[in-house]
Amino acid sequence: MKILQFTVDCPFPPVSGGEIRNAANARALASMGEVLTVSLTGAPAPSTPPNIRHRIIEAARGRAPWGRRGPHPTVHMMPDDELAEADAIWREFAPDLVVIEEIVLSQLLTLAPKHRARTVLDQHNIDSRTVSDRIAGLTLWQQIRDWRQNRRRKAEAREADRCAAALADQVWVCSRADEALLSALGPVNDVRLVANPILPISAERFSELSLCFIGHLGYFPNIDAVKQIGRAMAPCLAASGRPWSITVAGRNPRDVVRGLCTRHGLRLIENPPHLPELLGRAGYAPIPLRFGGGTRIKVLEAMAAGLVVAATEKAVEGLGLQAGRHFLSSDDAGKLASKIIDLATRPQAAAEMAEIGRAFVRDNHSSAAIEKQVKQAVAAIPRTD
Repeated sequence: MKILQFTVDCPFPPVSGGEIRNAANARALASMGEVLTVSLTGAPAPSTPPNIRHRIIEAARGRAPWGRRGPHPTVHMMPDDELAEADAIWREFAPDLVVIEEIVLSQLLTLAPKHRARTVLDQHNIDSRTVSDRIAGLTLWQQIRDWRQNRRRKAEAREADRCAAALADQVWVCSRADEALLSALGPVNDVRLVANPILPISAERFSELSLCFIGHLGYFPNIDAVKQIGRAMAPCLAASGRPWSITVAGRNPRDVVRGLCTRHGLRLIENPPHLPELLGRAGYAPIPLRFGGGTRIKVLEAMAAGLVVAATEKAVEGLGLQAGRHFLSSDDAGKLASKIIDLATRPQAAAEMAEIGRAFVRDNHSSAAIEKQVKQAVAAIPRTD
């Protein structure tokens, strides 16, 4: 079998949540045949796992699709040269299966009728929900002032989710909650759960107030989380009178992220080459997300690394975690910081919570579990011949 995977960013080396999911999917697919990953940003990967090759769409160099989605609220409207190059790669490689990352690249599904290949849309989150969450987070005045524009954007985002799900032969989602959200928008061909992966590393530093937040720093839910960390959590940690540190790491940070880190004393690491070392030096993972869904993977990363997660319910939505058992929970960033300070005085209790969290992701999100889910999903797609 030949599998073509289209992604926004190069999956190798995997750094942010989306890249980690794409890389895990590529490895699972490589157990079934030859995989070619094609991305719109970055450079050709310096190295890839066995049976996987990578190339980029040359016409997209420097265009930053994450920052240039307009006029559509969720879809990257690909210029003719990008679309033509993607079409040529598809024709040249002649894949049996094409996996497309997210609604942002769903325009590629329009190429499918020209080629004989089954298609999968890999939904890292339900983008129409993210758009609605972002609008709901505006001030009342902003919502009233721009209500026509906001109503249009929400409608366009829902329509994009509906159309893409109907075009693809199969849709992969990260959780049953996302499956329910997608199904509520309209009929879909076939929805399959392919869970987010984990990183098999560990860390045991719970007596110190050492925190680490990792995510794509050009993505607005993560930018908002950094605001919450800087404005509400950092002052609380400082007021404890104990030494503390907060590391913020990820790809392509916006200027607003750099400014927040400078103002609030956060350590910023741009485009980190290696995640295990960063996670291994921290004991706690602050994840005060208020919007979005795809970033749930950072919860699994942190738990797999042995960190104690301190998160909002939005951050763990759909994962089936229990507050107080698997993670520290509050929808207020300041209260999350207070809970971290309290738990740091009881390092054995912190270690127990970290071990329970690590066992959860090992049992439900290991490489073997992901490979099994991907194989079952692919086997269920009807063949075109």
